[in-house]
Amino acid sequence: MARKNQYTGVLKPLALGRGAPEVSLVLIYDIEEDRLRTRIANVCLDYGLERIQFSAFFGKLNRNRRQELALKLQNELGAESGRVRIIPVCEQDLKDMWVLDQYRRDADELKEKAGDGPAARPRLKVLGAADD
Repeated sequence: MARKNQYTGVLKPLALGRGAPEVSLVLIYDIEEDRLRTRIANVCLDYGLERIQFSAFFGKLNRNRRQELALKLQNELGAESGRVRIIPVCEQDLKDMWVLDQYRRDADELKEKAGDGPAARPRLKVLGAADD
């Protein structure tokens, strides 16, 4: 009978050696429970990570802070269901990164511009449709 690895889920010791004092990283998670998801997000913000999407953060942390963050997130998760990935990103890849940000205008701003009448509301134009 195969033995179960008693160290599964425990952080492995890292090899000694040279490396950047701080490494850029992307942290992503998939957690169903709302309160737990909020606690995880707050921990990420406490470590100075920047939210880039609802369940994704980006920032720079040194090796010890990354391990500390991983242990804190593991502690927050406890026995709950969830997935967290901490992915280091090298500086060369960051130089090749493309950032495309597009934001909708605020709904209140659109309402003010639209006025009360239905004629003032923005209309959707379907491309390729025959004009009537």
